[in-house]
Amino acid sequence: MINSPKITVVDLETYKADPTIQNIKDAYKICIIHPKSKLHYPTQTVTINKTALVFTNPLLVYNWEPISKEQIGYSCLFNPTFLAENTTDLEKKCPIFKLGAKNIFYVNKEQEQNITNIYKKIQLELNTNYINKEAVASNYISLLIHEALKLEPESANVEIKCAASRITSLFFEQLNRQFPIKNINNPILLKTPKDFSDNLAVHINHLNDSVKSITGKSTSTHIKEKITAEAENMLYNTNLNISEIAYCLGFKYPNNFSSFFKSNTGKSPLEYRAVIL
Repeated sequence: MINSPKITVVDLETYKADPTIQNIKDAYKICIIHPKSKLHYPTQTVTINKTALVFTNPLLVYNWEPISKEQIGYSCLFNPTFLAENTTDLEKKCPIFKLGAKNIFYVNKEQEQNITNIYKKIQLELNTNYINKEAVASNYISLLIHEALKLEPESANVEIKCAASRITSLFFEQLNRQFPIKNINNPILLKTPKDFSDNLAVHINHLNDSVKSITGKSTSTHIKEKITAEAENMLYNTNLNISEIAYCLGFKYPNNFSSFFKSNTGKSPLEYRAVIL
């Protein structure tokens, strides 16, 4: 079922029956869905009543609800590591994958057949022993994206607030730009929602409302999760001491960092490092 640690292709019946696949949070997904189902977003529900090609990214909060008893189609899931290592600028910069972009494309019978064949080719390739099979799969993903770019994005059933999605995208661009931390001389500068709102020249309430409406999570939650993940990475992959890591992550005092880390992981930084060593 799982063809590769970084990329997976399953049919919709398997996807529907396996919650562990549905709940993979850090994946980009490209799905061809037929016939009827619903996509529930924090601010709206979209009904898909004909064959559609759907793109989602790891930051998009949604729930897929199959309506028809039989679900026909495929889902291709790949993580950010696969995107970074195997794909071209097309996938990295494609507007389809940007937060807030219109991501539903209806297809006709001929297009459905062509797209379905691409999924089957990805699936076959990933089941081979070829050393460069992920690179080949990335070429097929490019074909899926090109098929979508030929189509008009569906706009009748969903209207995402452009201003909110733009602000949210800028927030994540600035948040992600700070990581990973390359050395102790480059600590993060933006650590609180107020830091980001000042830097973006928007009111903090407007920033919080925008991020929450698009992602379903607060600005502070995204910041906390990112800093915690980077702290775990630094404890695991560097020899920096706790004070140095605290400084890199914007904490004035090591004790503040230790309290923050323990409240979010259940372990102190020293306990966490002792477990992984």
